[in-house]
Amino acid sequence: MPIKPENRGRYPANWKEIRAAILERAGNRCEQCFAVNGDIIARGIGKDADTYMTHEAHVFHADNGKYLGQWRMSDYECNPDGVKIVLTIAHLDHTPENCDPANLRAWCQRCHLRYDAKHHAANAQKTRRSRKAVADLFDA
Repeated sequence: MPIKPENRGRYPANWKEIRAAILERAGNRCEQCFAVNGDIIARGIGKDADTYMTHEAHVFHADNGKYLGQWRMSDYECNPDGVKIVLTIAHLDHTPENCDPANLRAWCQRCHLRYDAKHHAANAQKTRRSRKAVADLFDA
């Protein structure tokens, strides 16, 4: 995920080196589903939800990277648009200052967003609540 401008100061000066080390540790693959950085994949939908297919028609489980076999593309239900895998570095504790390797994971967009979903929902709720509180000041 891109670093928001307001959070840039929370990252260490050597963030690029830390990020490179985590990507190297991961073998340039998502550490959750094992999708390869830069590959274009098809994400399964319907009966094939929670899977992904590579351009060689190899299908993997999207939650754990388990290889499910080589399938006929005509039998695979997926979004017709391919998805380019872009690895991001996730902070397990959501604290950018904590760059201990044990706290960092190289994850694709899907895995990172799924992990952060509750955190994002809580932040959105705080934002809505604070906006409502400000709006209440002007109600009269």
